[in-house]
Amino acid sequence: MDRAIKKGLTYLILVVLSIIWVFPLVSMLVIVIKSPEEFNQLHYWKLPLIKNIPRNLITNFLMAWRKSQIGKNFINSLVYAFSAGIGSAIIASLAGYSLVHLNVKKPHVWFLGIFIGNVFPFQMFLIPLYVFLNKLGLYDTRTGLIIVYVGICIPFALFVYRNYAYTLPKEIFDAAKVDGASKWKAYLRIFMPMSKPAFTVVFIFQFIWTWNDLLFGLILSERYRPVMTALSKLQGARGGVPVTVLITGALVASVPTIILLLSLQKSFIRGFTLTAEK
Repeated sequence: MDRAIKKGLTYLILVVLSIIWVFPLVSMLVIVIKSPEEFNQLHYWKLPLIKNIPRNLITNFLMAWRKSQIGKNFINSLVYAFSAGIGSAIIASLAGYSLVHLNVKKPHVWFLGIFIGNVFPFQMFLIPLYVFLNKLGLYDTRTGLIIVYVGICIPFALFVYRNYAYTLPKEIFDAAKVDGASKWKAYLRIFMPMSKPAFTVVFIFQFIWTWNDLLFGLILSERYRPVMTALSKLQGARGGVPVTVLITGALVASVPTIILLLSLQKSFIRGFTLTAEK
């Protein structure tokens, strides 16, 4: 009986947490299916006529797209997010492999020296990065922002890859060395294929973080800003933008991260579990 009660309480808590988690999304959907006039006239939870919903959705989407230039910024964010996720994963995999499976002197010092970048607030990096990009002529360029995002993402990516590298038996790499495989070949043929779960975790985390970034995109570029700056433009013009249009823009901007999480959910859970074991 006690076991049944505990199980029932567990399910009850999970249901309550699920409702709390889903509630904001449901409330946003209730808003975007209304026209600005219906939002002002109807009760918050009262739905519009079913025949009006498709027209309202299209109108809100087009208004958000035109007023904020989401389309242009959307492409920029895709470039930055994919570059940061893949670039940081590749560089961190090289570092993680070297620190764990190669004879690097004082690997813990190297790791702390890189990972300490996550300790300080990112606002500290703005002025040095601004000066750095200006010196190289990379300010207000996609290349400059890609370099910044990849560099910012490396410390956490290294933390994941280093932990995962400890789960791989050293005997495998010793056997490869005996068979004549070079360190580079062992990395490409053994470490990389076996570290796919770590790559999934790094890619998802860094893609979402880069996609949601506003600070660096707003300060370090003017023509090639990410999508979150488009949403801030909508919010900044709040007096002239209906709530329905503002929320529609936010939902449109969240679509890639939702698709990514849903498509890689199983790999993410497996990779996160394995990388957290050490």
